[in-house]
Amino acid sequence: MKLVKSFIPFILIACLLLTFSACSGGEGNQSSPVSESGDPADNSADGSAAVSDEPASETPYVPDVRDLEGREIVFLVPGSNYTYYESFEIYAEEKNDEAINDAVFERNQIVQDRLNCIISAEKTANVAQDMIKYINTGVYYDVYMPMINDVAQIVGDGLMYDLNEFEDLKLDQPWWDQNANEGLSIFNKLYFSTGDISILDNDCTMVVFFNKKLTSQYDIDPYAMVDDHTWTLDRIYEIGHDFTENLEDPAWDDKDHYGLHVAFNAPHSFFFGCGGTITETDNDGRIRINMNSESNVNIINKVFEIAYKSDVVTNKTPNCTTFEDICRMFLNDQIMFTTFALTDLKNFRSVYGFEYGILPYPLLNPEQDDYHCLISTVLVPVVTIPADCPDPEDVALVLENMAFYSRDTVTRAYYDITLKGRDLGDEESEKMLDVIFSSRVYDLGYIYNFGGLGLLIQNMNDVNDSNFVSRFAEREAKAQSQLEEVLYSFED
Repeated sequence: MKLVKSFIPFILIACLLLTFSACSGGEGNQSSPVSESGDPADNSADGSAAVSDEPASETPYVPDVRDLEGREIVFLVPGSNYTYYESFEIYAEEKNDEAINDAVFERNQIVQDRLNCIISAEKTANVAQDMIKYINTGVYYDVYMPMINDVAQIVGDGLMYDLNEFEDLKLDQPWWDQNANEGLSIFNKLYFSTGDISILDNDCTMVVFFNKKLTSQYDIDPYAMVDDHTWTLDRIYEIGHDFTENLEDPAWDDKDHYGLHVAFNAPHSFFFGCGGTITETDNDGRIRINMNSESNVNIINKVFEIAYKSDVVTNKTPNCTTFEDICRMFLNDQIMFTTFALTDLKNFRSVYGFEYGILPYPLLNPEQDDYHCLISTVLVPVVTIPADCPDPEDVALVLENMAFYSRDTVTRAYYDITLKGRDLGDEESEKMLDVIFSSRVYDLGYIYNFGGLGLLIQNMNDVNDSNFVSRFAEREAKAQSQLEEVLYSFED
């Protein structure tokens, strides 16, 4: 198998500023029933195949089985220094009546029984740094799970396999994130990806929350607008504007009412939600910078037009500068629509009687084909198979089994129990999750931050600068140079 050739890209990837100190953001079709062993369920009385005159239907897919002779498959995963984003979806020592823990335990039992292997995990402060330190030094891990932005820095160093080269990895199937596979590929090579095997990508997806009490008072149905494609950037401001009110003095501050909250990395999320892109991929798999295209510039201008309105609350509004400030105002019925990551619903969970809904980011206009929700990749772990992995084909088979059987265990526990069953109390919000998880955006220009373009919208918003054309021109040459260095590391 061919590894990407050695090269350390000269790129300084800034840590993405998120909605708070961390990440302040689906499921595929349901898989066929499985027995406890993980094989297709046998519904015949004696265990034999049922005989029928009807034409035989296609056998449901299940991953291949090989006897790995008790081999231990060891993962290196993010540790407790990541707080909310510590890995908990790879290994569970025993059941403890906690939904996700028990689902992880169940999934691993299925895979271990099928393949005669042992799944284990060790945690560390920085997986990518340890990958550099350990590979080819005699310290072996079968799978490393670094954060996307970290592993992007070292993808040219010859440390990992191209996942496309493993027959047992069915990367085109729904238990692997197709948006990730497409967005993270260069020259059709994919060195890291994610899917149902992990759930932290769900947590880091950027969404819009709304106060149901306030929308009800104004006879607004955001769900219907999402369904009929009238959930647009202009419309969310128009709705919010009717609720916005300066209550005390001429200055806008935390005592007033706001229809819309646009703070921190929300302008970036609006840009991608409206179909904006920093890079695009040609037919040959080469990526190129297109942030300065006419359509992208129009989107940026529209985002700034709304973000800079005086009656839109931002992190520059007096006494509204922190995540905690905005949460307090949202819970106090002072904000109708707020923009955070999906993980932030934890801050609303324990508030008795507070009703909220969840929505994708709005469209640019009703003609836009699809919704797009940015995933904040700085805290999203991905699976990689290291270059020094003994028998990497066996590891690929384990990953395929884990991803496949996660759909009816780990993903179901996260999606159906944790989200739908407890945090979201209405059926419409559950439908919105389907839209959100199927519309996630992975943009390599955002991840690599070529020439500072990945953070440009956010940085301009921090200082209320709307002169994008000028700011882009200042960075274009450096961005192109850094892009070319990355492309070189992927070339044959």
